[in-house]
Amino acid sequence: MPAETPDLPGTHEAPQGTRWHPVCSVKDVDEEEPFFGAAAGRELMIIRQGARITVFDDHCPHVGSSMVGAVVEDGQVECPLHGACFDTSSGAVLDGPTTEDLVCHPVRIVADQVEVALPPADSGA
Repeated sequence: MPAETPDLPGTHEAPQGTRWHPVCSVKDVDEEEPFFGAAAGRELMIIRQGARITVFDDHCPHVGSSMVGAVVEDGQVECPLHGACFDTSSGAVLDGPTTEDLVCHPVRIVADQVEVALPPADSGA
């Protein structure tokens, strides 16, 4: 299942072992820079590219630093610390120094609210 909205509004079933959590309003997410929020004990980075909204854990897999200050351009998000680039649709790494993808979560839009499917905070996932 894709981890992004197919279009606005979009809905999906929450994957087994997860629950939907509100994270922000669709209006909070600008196409020019990520929005940062939290849900279920996780810090999250929310990206909007056209009608698609994608939610990732807010840390670069290279050294675990926050993505605050990241640049979004041409379907890529660039880590502000060491310049690793990731696909904004999937989180797939496009350019190093890391070889690991961003952690991407299923998303749905309900009444103009972005909701993300996350495992319980105490699951360690």
